[in-house]
Amino acid sequence: MQGISALPMTTPPIAEILFHSASDDGSMLAAFREALPEHRLITDPHKAKPQAVEHAIVWQPPADFFDGFDRLRYVHALAAGVDQLMTHPGLPPDATVLRLEDAGMGVLMAEYVLYGVLHAHRGLPALQAAAERREWLHQLGVPAAAAVRVGILGAGALGTIVAERLAANGYSVCCWSRSEKTLPAPIEHVAGETHLRDFLNTSDVLVCLLPLTEATRGILDARLFNALPDGAFVINVARGGHLVEADLLDAITRDKLAGALLDVFDEEPLPDDHPFWSEPRILVTPHIAAPSPVPDSVARITANIARIRAGETPIGMVDRSRGY
Repeated sequence: MQGISALPMTTPPIAEILFHSASDDGSMLAAFREALPEHRLITDPHKAKPQAVEHAIVWQPPADFFDGFDRLRYVHALAAGVDQLMTHPGLPPDATVLRLEDAGMGVLMAEYVLYGVLHAHRGLPALQAAAERREWLHQLGVPAAAAVRVGILGAGALGTIVAERLAANGYSVCCWSRSEKTLPAPIEHVAGETHLRDFLNTSDVLVCLLPLTEATRGILDARLFNALPDGAFVINVARGGHLVEADLLDAITRDKLAGALLDVFDEEPLPDDHPFWSEPRILVTPHIAAPSPVPDSVARITANIARIRAGETPIGMVDRSRGY
């Protein structure tokens, strides 16, 4: 009897994943390729097969990056903030957007904000001004940390980690958000527009960690600054779009605010002739408060892809109607 020849074994087609990160030096892409050997990561959309692409991993993709990818189902953001994706002209309307939940950024953000709070608490703006006058400001009083009231706009994952770090350092911390949250003691929490003014009235240091949406754009304005105690200090580590820059400069010029620490701006890099550079009471840092660590970011996103393949619900799903 003639033997039956074995059927040739077939290998399932390799799924392709679109990849773009405006700030990647190559290390992030290499790490994803090592972590996802069964996928082909494509950086040039023109070299991809649209019918084979269901996932994209991105940070600040070009305007035409998603064009023609009608089967794209999941867009993984390489950041906690997704405001730029929400306004991307080519973002497929039915794609699920997944933000990068804390992937090591929380610890970095907490360190940065703690520095800013200490800067304000220990009177560094006044001491810097005195140093420029060559004045020995020995009599400057320093209140106890518990007497410094820190208000945090935002009570999400990053806001909670920052609040816990500040509370552990003895500060009185209260978070504000639009909806009710449950935060660990001793952190206080208030919610809704009706409580915003009272929250601001008792914030010696104000930290912005809100998502950027149409509702929060420009929230750091003259009206908000006027509601803060005289001599308050502002820290913005969320998005540049939250801040009305002219209002901040005015509030500092007239000594309503003692100063500000800013890590994010509407235009980045900050132009050479921007007035923030010449205002000594404004500390400018180049969007480095909490970069996404490569190993943690890769681990979080590859785990989410595995969840999706297993039919499970991924972590960090964005409500596109709310923008976060």
